[in-house]
Amino acid sequence: MAVREVLEELGEVRGVEACALVGEDGFVIEGMQRENAPEVDFLGGAATSAMASARALADHLQRGAVEEVMVEYPEGPILLVPLEVGESSYMLVTLLDSVQSLGRVRFQLKRVVPRLREVLV
Repeated sequence: MAVREVLEELGEVRGVEACALVGEDGFVIEGMQRENAPEVDFLGGAATSAMASARALADHLQRGAVEEVMVEYPEGPILLVPLEVGESSYMLVTLLDSVQSLGRVRFQLKRVVPRLREVLV
């Protein structure tokens, strides 16, 4: 199974508008989006900065590793999930249609994230 297939499976979950696998350098490795969804190709750098800020905050507060970052907007939240695979760092970025989709999408992420790690090894 390839990264694209895993992302497409996540994209089939009701409430997911777009998702992307982003490398630690901020470049989008692979992404998918529904029709009329925001472009994912240009959000890697901003998402990487948001994750770096969350990690700095976690370090300062001594809260442990960041497991997920959610940024909520009127048009729907964005979830950032860090993925450590061996020596490499990635991030799964998921754009949702509304806050009401959070539970369903988070539940699916519990299945998808381990599969992404397997594919990335």
